[in-house]
Amino acid sequence: MKSVVKKTLLFIFGLCLLAVTDALYAADAPRAFSYDIELKIPAAQRQMMEDYLDLYRWRGRERMDEGQLQRLVKLAPAQIREFLATEGFYAPVITATISGKRDKRMVKLVVELGEPVLVSAVEVELQDGNEGAEIRSRLAKLQSDWGLPVGAVFRHANWEAAKRDALKALLIDGYPTASMVESHAMVDPQTHRVALQVILDGGPAVTLGELDIHGLSRYPASLIAHVNPILPGEPYSQDKLLKLQNILQNTPYFSNVVVSVDTSTKQVSQLPIRVEVVEVQSRKLGVGIGASTDTGPRVSLDYRDIGFRDSALRFGSTLKLDTKKQSLSNDLQFPLDAHGYRDGITAQAERTSIAGEVTQALVVGAKRTKISGRTEHVYGLNYSFVRQNVNGTGSKLSNTLSPFFAWTLRDVDNILNPGRGFLLNLQTDIASRALLSDRDFLRGYGRGVYFQPLGQRDQLILRGELGMVAARSRDGIAANYLFRTGGDQTVRGYAYQSLGVSQAGGIVGGRYLALASVEYVHSLSQEWGGAVFLDGGNAADTLGSLRPVLGYGVGGRWKSPLGPLSLDLAYGQQTQALHLHFSLGASF
Repeated sequence: MKSVVKKTLLFIFGLCLLAVTDALYAADAPRAFSYDIELKIPAAQRQMMEDYLDLYRWRGRERMDEGQLQRLVKLAPAQIREFLATEGFYAPVITATISGKRDKRMVKLVVELGEPVLVSAVEVELQDGNEGAEIRSRLAKLQSDWGLPVGAVFRHANWEAAKRDALKALLIDGYPTASMVESHAMVDPQTHRVALQVILDGGPAVTLGELDIHGLSRYPASLIAHVNPILPGEPYSQDKLLKLQNILQNTPYFSNVVVSVDTSTKQVSQLPIRVEVVEVQSRKLGVGIGASTDTGPRVSLDYRDIGFRDSALRFGSTLKLDTKKQSLSNDLQFPLDAHGYRDGITAQAERTSIAGEVTQALVVGAKRTKISGRTEHVYGLNYSFVRQNVNGTGSKLSNTLSPFFAWTLRDVDNILNPGRGFLLNLQTDIASRALLSDRDFLRGYGRGVYFQPLGQRDQLILRGELGMVAARSRDGIAANYLFRTGGDQTVRGYAYQSLGVSQAGGIVGGRYLALASVEYVHSLSQEWGGAVFLDGGNAADTLGSLRPVLGYGVGGRWKSPLGPLSLDLAYGQQTQALHLHFSLGASF
């Protein structure tokens, strides 16, 4: 028992001795060397010094001591001068001093920038084997676009950027083998001026040649050659190559396109255009299901063949079935031509049963489409056979041969979920008895939507529609050329196309249409929001009988990946009833 007590006492004594030894060692250990920096310099240059000056970078390191500090303070003025020279200050006045005790030193740096060095002269030379107006024009453009003009402060970063941009301008437009021969910046610290000289070598004159196409197996080479806007012998331009690449990438035939030239062979004056493509699968079959409060549940079957009959023709066939509409449409589209036009042939059979009116229509036609930036032009010719029956009162057949034109402008910040901008669509059709139609008429229609943000979380949406069919009467005019309204994206609070001309207990189309809507949306989060709205509009057979009806209500909004999803509860003032509306996307 005594031995156990003895060992315990010895163990405790050892722990106490160890603690005392550690305390004595800590007391004698040298304290970490530290110092503060007081820097007086304009704010524009402060961050550079704090990021790169060694006095800042070495502060707090274990190896720092008094000797190291003295050395860094001695080197600081030279470092500061070097940094300031890159900002255009070549004659700063700098003082660096040390004060304070050993365990807390203070370094004081005072920097007076002095007068900045300004650009006094710029000389840009272009060496080229050719003479004449072209080289003089190019040299004049290089000089006018020079990024560091006379009078500017000479900053190193701007000097390098100006040289880089000048060389880049040559490389992308006409001179793919251009290089920088010499560059000089001659600074005079006494006058605070600098003269700049740049000598560029444009290399031999280069033109673009024939297409060198790789990767085709399904489609003919003529598909690419047909849309190529570059003629052999045109001056080299990277913009032209990118334009051809974008044209091909926007076609449905290729998943990837790379257009380039080989500029490594400087002896060749005309460079072939190498086009590398990766083809997509030509045939696709799609099945879709959906629902809306306008037409109820629906199912669709879509078939696409973008290499129809082993050619570049595009064939499509779509079957759509819902409770009010059933249709089968087919279209055959030709490749884009050299001017950006796409021609097509269409045929559609459709049956509708809405508000007591049953129509059966067969429409065949041809059209030409061009999309240029934000605008789309479509014009063509349709021949339609439409059979109409209103509540079993008997069938009427209408034949119409109609040239048409449609123009659409989409100027929005986001085509799927617009936050700002507008959409505008204008259409016109004409028919004459002298050209296989049952009635002479001129039809015009326009629709616009305007999106205006209000602050960070709110948005105002304005919609409007106007339509008119100029004719002596609507007799003999096919139903698809007349107007009805009401429903999810027209006048909410009323059933789909339930507003129009009353006939035999049903609703048919009229010759006039007017509609306006104002909607206020408040965002509750990044994706969700709420809305209040007021819609008004109607369709009629005469201007005198065109009396708008109102619908108003509230709704929820979700910015889905497929476009804005809307769920609205609207009250129809004329029917004095509530109506639920569901829609996805904007029909434009």
